[in-house]
Amino acid sequence: MTPVLQLQGLTRSYGSLTAVDHVDLEVAKGRRHALIGPNGAGKSTLFATVAGTLRASSGHILFQGQDVTSLPEAERARRGMLRTYQHASLFLGCSVLDNVALATQRVCRVAHRLDRAARRFRRVQDEAFRHLDAVGLAGRAQEKVAALSHGERRQLEVAMVLAAEPTLVMFDEPTAGMSAAETERFVALLEGLPETLTIVVVEHDLDVVFRLADHITVLHLGRVLASGTPEEIRADEAVQRAYLGAARTEDLFIDAGGPR
Repeated sequence: MTPVLQLQGLTRSYGSLTAVDHVDLEVAKGRRHALIGPNGAGKSTLFATVAGTLRASSGHILFQGQDVTSLPEAERARRGMLRTYQHASLFLGCSVLDNVALATQRVCRVAHRLDRAARRFRRVQDEAFRHLDAVGLAGRAQEKVAALSHGERRQLEVAMVLAAEPTLVMFDEPTAGMSAAETERFVALLEGLPETLTIVVVEHDLDVVFRLADHITVLHLGRVLASGTPEEIRADEAVQRAYLGAARTEDLFIDAGGPR
């Protein structure tokens, strides 16, 4: 089966600095794939290059078997590759429902009209409510986004992602800034997403990583240090040395669900 995402020798340089260095990576359909690594490992640059926010210096990005390396971010999104950002991009002055309705509008092929709110189109409204219900926000539909907590805004962002009917979603530090309770709700939400949806996530919280991911890739100095199942990554001595250093690695992986 053709992987949903393939990176072939992907490189991104800034002058003499190589932030992403000939990365090879495959993500199968339905995979929950996490990218981890110490600060400066190249995770954010890799994410931005795959999404199209940054242009690759060399190498190839294949999405569902098609080379999208030269395509802009908007075209990649139209093909089903979506990315979220560390800071949610929402219309704070609009209602929760209207935010999702705007995301739903294109999929429902409803033409935009300045004299008519998107939510008034019946099909758009029904679909928007369905996505809000899926993320637990149907009861907040009429409230302004500005009234939502940080965690609820992240939930809303997931509803908007679902409304676009993507094939691949890349989550960039989705639980950053969340309380423990918000993180628990958000991870449970991601766990409940359709198995046909492929997820790639950059996340510093290793409790989240080892709970959510079925495959993990570790970056170090812009290169792939290791890639495998959570159990393989926990046992990899090179990962342990690179990630935090031997002095704290045992405690780190115990806290993340590893064996004592």
